[in-house]
Amino acid sequence: MNPDSGVTMNPSNGATMNPDSGVTMNPSNGATMNPEPAHEGLRIGISAWAADRKGVERVAEAALAAGIDTFWLGDGLLERPDFPPWSGGMESFGELAWLAGRYPGASVALGAAVLPLRDPQWVAKSAATLDQLTEGRFTLVLAPGNWPDEFAAMGRDFDSRGATLETGFRSLREIWSAGAGDGGPSPRPWSPGGPPVWLAGARATMLRAIRLGLPFQASRIGPSALAPVAREWFDKGGTKLAVRVRMGVGRTGPAAGSSPPTATDTGALIGPASFLAEQVGAFRELGVTDLSIMPGQDAEASLRTIEALAEQALPALAP
Repeated sequence: MNPDSGVTMNPSNGATMNPDSGVTMNPSNGATMNPEPAHEGLRIGISAWAADRKGVERVAEAALAAGIDTFWLGDGLLERPDFPPWSGGMESFGELAWLAGRYPGASVALGAAVLPLRDPQWVAKSAATLDQLTEGRFTLVLAPGNWPDEFAAMGRDFDSRGATLETGFRSLREIWSAGAGDGGPSPRPWSPGGPPVWLAGARATMLRAIRLGLPFQASRIGPSALAPVAREWFDKGGTKLAVRVRMGVGRTGPAAGSSPPTATDTGALIGPASFLAEQVGAFRELGVTDLSIMPGQDAEASLRTIEALAEQALPALAP
């Protein structure tokens, strides 16, 4: 890694990340290249979190250089200490559009939009716009929501959020399936029928995803806690299983004055690079095919996590 710019060099071909455009340049001919994902059977994405915009760019470029080609953001309305502005506090559709334009060729995903707090027609319009901007490289994950204060702030009923989520999902599908000239929101999606939609949440939402035939994303859960969830998911006919989780590099052991690497009470997986590699491998063994990682709330922490993943986790997944 170049310590002055935070740009990673690809040792296999000498390519560097262009700090002005964020895409990889081939030094032999100057052509842009999309980095090849360094994993097989398990797609890995990250939330490019940092303290400011420049930090986000450093994290995004390091991720792309490592072969992590999907940027994820969550969704929330109110200020929260664990989600500062450039670490989950921005409006998700807006920041994802910026990332998609800043790093052409990368995929973007929203996991998860709290649909009961949003107007389905505006969600349909925003999602279709991202679908057009990325030419189909956008995934929309929907959730019922889990913060009662946000529902109170919007004057919405918290207890009926599950039913509202399903009604909203059906509205999205109806809007995206309408023909041109039908008077629906513009633009029409780039992908026929709209971008891919998954559900995220607790067990009730998982069962709803099975009934609707949609992929499911579990959140803030390690492999050991996910194991019974995964068994039920597949036993009941679930298809694609995804996970969104916090991961980070931390010193462990008696000399460091800390406990062995493990999942914290917030579901974060903290430990050395070898531990993170073990966790990623365990997720894959459980049948997880998409892993969305929250790597840290500042650039340095996020960069350490990406470096650890590139050092051991991604090579272990390569064919």
